[in-house]
Amino acid sequence: MDEFNIWLIGGGLIIGAIFAIMVQRFRFCLVSGTSNVLLIKDYRQAIAFATALLVAITGTQLLELIGLVAISDSAYRNSTLDWFGASAGGFLFGIGSALAGGCVTRTLVRTMEGSIHSLIALLAFAIFAAVTQFGFLETLRIDLTNATAITLTADAGIASIFSLSPWLVLTVVAAGLLAFIIQSWKRSPDISMIIVGTIIGLLVVCSWYITGVLAQDDFNPTKPSAITMSGPLARFGYILISGRVADLSFSFVFVISTAVISFLLALATRQFKITAPGKGMIKMSLLGGSLMGIGAIMAYGCNIGQGLSGISTLSMESLLAVIGMVTGIFVMTKLMEKYA
Repeated sequence: MDEFNIWLIGGGLIIGAIFAIMVQRFRFCLVSGTSNVLLIKDYRQAIAFATALLVAITGTQLLELIGLVAISDSAYRNSTLDWFGASAGGFLFGIGSALAGGCVTRTLVRTMEGSIHSLIALLAFAIFAAVTQFGFLETLRIDLTNATAITLTADAGIASIFSLSPWLVLTVVAAGLLAFIIQSWKRSPDISMIIVGTIIGLLVVCSWYITGVLAQDDFNPTKPSAITMSGPLARFGYILISGRVADLSFSFVFVISTAVISFLLALATRQFKITAPGKGMIKMSLLGGSLMGIGAIMAYGCNIGQGLSGISTLSMESLLAVIGMVTGIFVMTKLMEKYA
């Protein structure tokens, strides 16, 4: 991408700033959403995530179906279905995020609030994501993909794979999410979670519009993309290892903006406080962050990249990744509860 494209840089800054406010203020996190339901039957975070999915999927699909953004050209909808990488990587990410005490987004925000535990997990994530994408684990990852991936005649969209109407798939998915939100609302009513989920979902839709329409250059067309954490953090890890500075892009600027605004908010609200990890937490941070980094690259995204942006394209690969993440969080949460 053109690093001087004002729409990409400015859009990444604004989207990242709003995202940071939502995550820090409302503790938006897939791990919290899953573990709170399992442990204390609190559905508020789950409502926020489901609402974000509903808005992101509906808005993104409308952008595609009316022909405004070529969503099918995005990386999530290519002609290869890496079912093993998406599923296994998602599962590893889920286990790692439960061990680390939060998904990569919450880990980043907590780091900006002064948590050494989260800082260790974040650095482990970035380094292991880098070595999985660019380093000594790259060959193994590619070999696994070549051995298990399925080449498709069309793209990896759910509608394409099963020869269904995109409108039908959108209707069924939206109805399912809406039913979940309504049922969860009966258990844990909280209008703020609906609001934050709606805003985050709209950020995903706006990201597709910015990168797919506003930032497009007729002389240098690029594939549309949306918000993600794992790729930019992998590049940050690569910078730490190699010393080579990566080019700016929408997603890279998005992560930088999220980090900076989170730090400034922590200072402004007096939430910034250097906190040392508790007994035995350093090992959990290292292991959790490492598994998250490896898993996110194998799955082609984290709970934001695949869990919101990818799933908004109704990609089968993204769906498998999200199922793997939720399963991993579920398994590790239950194990940690049992042996606590």
